Amino acid sequence: MELFSIAARIATLHEADEFGRMVSEANQTLHKKYKSLDISCTVHEKVMLWRCREDDPRFFKGNHLQHVYVTAAKTVAEYVLQVKEQRLVRKILEDEFDFPEPEEHAQILKHCGMILDRGPGPDESWKRRQDMLEQGIRQCLVERPLLHVDGFLTFRAQGYMKELKEIVEYAVDEFLMERQYEEFVHMLKYFVYFQQPQVPLVHLIHKGGQEILLLDEEMKPLQYRNDENVVVERLDQQDLQMEDTVVTTLISVSPAKIIIHTREPHMAVIRTLSQIFEQRIEICRYCPDCHAYFREGGEVIT
Repeated sequence: MELFSIAARIATLHEADEFGRMVSEANQTLHKKYKSLDISCTVHEKVMLWRCREDDPRFFKGNHLQHVYVTAAKTVAEYVLQVKEQRLVRKILEDEFDFPEPEEHAQILKHCGMILDRGPGPDESWKRRQDMLEQGIRQCLVERPLLHVDGFLTFRAQGYMKELKEIVEYAVDEFLMERQYEEFVHMLKYFVYFQQPQVPLVHLIHKGGQEILLLDEEMKPLQYRNDENVVVERLDQQDLQMEDTVVTTLISVSPAKIIIHTREPHMAVIRTLSQIFEQRIEICRYCPDCHAYFREGGEVIT
């Protein structure tokens, strides 16, 4: 009696190799427990067929068949997640969204990959998608032991495909936000380039996180006024990943030089300021002017 027959369309040699490897590992697991199983895996016209038979009536006593289905479902789910998922995501992006430029595609798919890839530790998203696939595949095999993986994904895996679409939508939103942010930073950079300096020097003390002090050349709190400037008003309306008030103030006073005293030079706010003000920026990790604001090791004095 045929226990299951599982077919998968293979797009590349890599897919064939990966599915073959996973099936081989599953077959070894099954053979260790059930010696009489007749298992085969063949490829014909870019379709890989995994079949399993058992003619010993004793096999069908107990829950042996369910154990076979669990092993098969786990193998197919792993194959989908590791091999087919990126192609599924790419198809969703092409069918549902209008991004004709290859570079845009690549950036959005990179965002998707960061979400989909299995991390080194427990990954809730991966586990949830794996559980959805395994449960759906087991149910299909119980109903009818003939399964075509691509047909299953199209017609029976609605929950899984819905989650993939939501991931693509999230990646698209992230890409658009990043592009908007980069365009706005570029505009600010252009504005600052042609702006005449109004004060010689500003010290920016980055005490950690979002805690920032602005001091004048004498290390006293910076005095400034909010100019009614279109750029500054637009900045206040942006959802930027930094301390908006700091950038607004610095653009308002237009210093000839900005010394950023920080123990975290790779923070997003520091990188953004460096992008906007370019040559006007100087990064200080330690100097007599700023050491009082930090303990050794970079912690803030309270």
